[in-house]
Amino acid sequence: MMNLQEQIINGKGYAILPIENLNNFNKLRDQFIEKMQSLTNEKRLEKMRLVIANMTKSQINELMISLLAFDQASEILIDSCKNIVKSLSGDKIFLQRRATTIFNIPGDNQRRQWPHYELMSGVSPFTFVLWAPFHDLDDKGGIFYIDLNNSYEMIKEEHKSGIVNGPIILNKDYNEKPAKLKYGEVIVFCPFVLHGNVNFKSDQARIACSARFQSIKKPLLQKNSDFFKFHQI
Repeated sequence: MMNLQEQIINGKGYAILPIENLNNFNKLRDQFIEKMQSLTNEKRLEKMRLVIANMTKSQINELMISLLAFDQASEILIDSCKNIVKSLSGDKIFLQRRATTIFNIPGDNQRRQWPHYELMSGVSPFTFVLWAPFHDLDDKGGIFYIDLNNSYEMIKEEHKSGIVNGPIILNKDYNEKPAKLKYGEVIVFCPFVLHGNVNFKSDQARIACSARFQSIKKPLLQKNSDFFKFHQI
């Protein structure tokens, strides 16, 4: 059986795992809820998801900007998954300074995450991503992931054309089933894995957070120390 590093680097490129310190992650979720109260006028996450689902794009942008001040979120997320991170990058890492908050809104023509791979955004090939929802993902929406071999083939095909994240990737009909996660689970994946989300029908928005990390022994690319900070596990 492959260990985690082999599965991420030489296997399918991603894995769904239990969060090791769920109490710590609960604190992270609760801090997000507290910080979102002023713009949603709600104290419970399920009610917040209803409110956010009906927000305008400008209101969601305002909410996302307000959460940028929560600059400890990435550390809390990483420290909730210490053994996962250490098995991939050791105990001294470069860590994304501010965790990314993801709001996916139900309905057609809504904000969506187009198929892409992390490497195109300037992170190094040694970077990994932790992605965790703040609630169960049990509908037909969610994030889909393309296994590493198939992702490589599409990236190589694009490379021959001298483009990055162009029509080959954007226009492909993936027909992938989004991953169904329970609260308390996290997806970890490498920067070569193609992923995106699909439109979905629900009364509630989906909320998740993610953070990128890599070993300090590996080189950085365009995403340098303006994007990353040193963190010891």
